[in-house]
Amino acid sequence: MNPQKLVERIGNFWGYGNLESPIWLVGMEEGFRSTHDSEADKKMLERQFSLPTVNGMFDARRPINHSLSDLTNLSPFLPSAGPRPQSTWKFPIMLYLFLRNGKYPSEDEILNFQRFVLADGEKNEMATLELSPLPSPDINSWLFGDIAGFETRKSYERSYQKERSKGLRDLVQKYSSTLKLVIFYSANKKTHLPIWAEAIGKMPNELTEITHQLYFEKINKTSICIIPQNHRGSMSPDRLYEYAKKIKGEINI
Repeated sequence: MNPQKLVERIGNFWGYGNLESPIWLVGMEEGFRSTHDSEADKKMLERQFSLPTVNGMFDARRPINHSLSDLTNLSPFLPSAGPRPQSTWKFPIMLYLFLRNGKYPSEDEILNFQRFVLADGEKNEMATLELSPLPSPDINSWLFGDIAGFETRKSYERSYQKERSKGLRDLVQKYSSTLKLVIFYSANKKTHLPIWAEAIGKMPNELTEITHQLYFEKINKTSICIIPQNHRGSMSPDRLYEYAKKIKGEINI
């Protein structure tokens, strides 16, 4: 893979679904399930980066084309996904379903939403976006170190994160007339919160903390939720629902 392919990915790719969806989930970085074979990983990434997009989004409408079903980035959208919801999306989906339906969703309801609705551009209910478009198995891994200009994660972030942050803010503003709810997940005060604040035109100290590490803002007709990622079981349903009950009256979805 040459550096130009990565530059094109950074400049053009945002996520899965349809930007005109009324609900967005926005995370820090797309995951990637490594095969532990570097050549096989590179080939899969090349195929993944070649998926067709519209406005920077791949429409993961169901059923997923059988020829693409082995791509790890599409595996959460398959009927065979599971047996539990994808860990990074579980709590954002749980929050949305509670706000939409006014009741606690079951594990099966969360999983089935992920399997059959999330990022389906035809159903057009929820899109999922990533600030950092280069996939990684985890924060301690980096798959692109042998490519000039992408030797380390830190050098990549220094070069492109500000540009992506500005791009995200532009998208939120552009789609504000149809965007009802954005759920940013990851709320580290040093690394994540400043980026989400910038995306909605605020300073971090201006964000309203509803409960510990969970924030809420209303920008015109768009409701903004910022919640922690479920890192090593740090989130719990009780913690999420305490927050959800406090903001439910402010949200119209």
